[in-house]
Amino acid sequence: MRPSRLAVVALGAAVVFPAASLDGQIRASEPSTLVQTIDGTVFRVDYYRPRTRGRAPLFGTEEQGAVVWEHVWTPGANWATKFSFQKPVELAGVQVPAGTYSVWMEMDDGMMPKEMFLEPDTLIFHTMGPARDDDQIAIPIVLENDAPFREVLTWDFEDYGPTGGILALRWGTHRFPFDVKVEPSQRRTVTPEESAPVEGTFEAWFVGENGETSPTFTIRFFRGEDDILHADWEGVPGTGVEGEDEWFNALDMWLLPAGAEGWFAPAESYEPGVLWDVWADSFFEFEVVEDGPSPSFELRDDLDEPWVLGRRVAAEDGVRR
Repeated sequence: MRPSRLAVVALGAAVVFPAASLDGQIRASEPSTLVQTIDGTVFRVDYYRPRTRGRAPLFGTEEQGAVVWEHVWTPGANWATKFSFQKPVELAGVQVPAGTYSVWMEMDDGMMPKEMFLEPDTLIFHTMGPARDDDQIAIPIVLENDAPFREVLTWDFEDYGPTGGILALRWGTHRFPFDVKVEPSQRRTVTPEESAPVEGTFEAWFVGENGETSPTFTIRFFRGEDDILHADWEGVPGTGVEGEDEWFNALDMWLLPAGAEGWFAPAESYEPGVLWDVWADSFFEFEVVEDGPSPSFELRDDLDEPWVLGRRVAAEDGVRR
C-alpha cells in the first residue's frame, strides 16, 4: 500500500533529526589546531577559540566585568589548551621534555597573567584549573598590551627558521610571544679526522643529462673555526640563467656528515652560523683511500646520478692539496 503523506512526514522527522549531532553545531568557541614542523620536530597546539564579542576588559577582576578573572586560566576555552611535541623543545628558555601537556596561566593579584605552566594531565575542563605542584613546568611570559586587535583568540607561529621560531598567543590587543628552539635533527660539525681526507682544492665540472660537461671551476673544502666542513665554489661558469653562476660562487655551503665514510649532505647557510636548508636530493661522495686524501668526489642526485664531478688539484711539487 502507498503510505499516507502524514506517515511520510513522520518518517522523515524520525530519520533526519536524530541524525544531527552536537559535533555539527555552531559553538561560541570553535576548536582549532596549529601544527608546525621545525627541523623534524612537530609542534602541535590544540585549543578552542573564544571571541571578545565586544567584552572588555579581557583580564581583571569580576567586579571590573573582566572576561577572564579566574586565578588559573587555560589560554583558550572549553577543554584545556594542549601542547604536543614528539621531541624535546626549549620554550621561552625552559627545557621541556617530549610529550603532551595542558596549558595554563596563573594570574597575579590584579588578575593579570603572570606565568604560564604546563600540566601533564591533559583532560581538564577550563573551569577546573589545576593547583600548582612539582610535576608542572613553569614558563615565563612576556605580556604586550598594544598589539593590533584580534577578535578571536589565536595561537600562531609568527616566524620560524631552521632552529626554532616565535609562537605567539593573540587575543584583543594582548600578545604573548614565546621563543621556541628545537634540537637539530642532523649533526653539523666534523672532527679533524673526518675532514682531513676531503680538505683541499678540487677541479670540478657539471655533468649534463646526455653526458656533456661544463667548463671547469674549483671547489675548496675546509674545516672552519666553527668545526663545520665548508665548500667554497669559485669560478662557476655562466649557465645562461641570469644570476645562477653568481649564486653558486656566493653560496656558503656546509657539508654535513651523512653516515657513511666520505658521504656528506650539502646544506646552505645565509646567515653566519645559521643552517637554512639541507639538500635532501643530493649527496657528496668522496673516494675513500687508506690513510690518504680523497682523490675525487661525485655530487650525486636522488636518482644516484652524478651532476658534479671533481678531482683533487695537485700542486707543482706533485703533492696533492
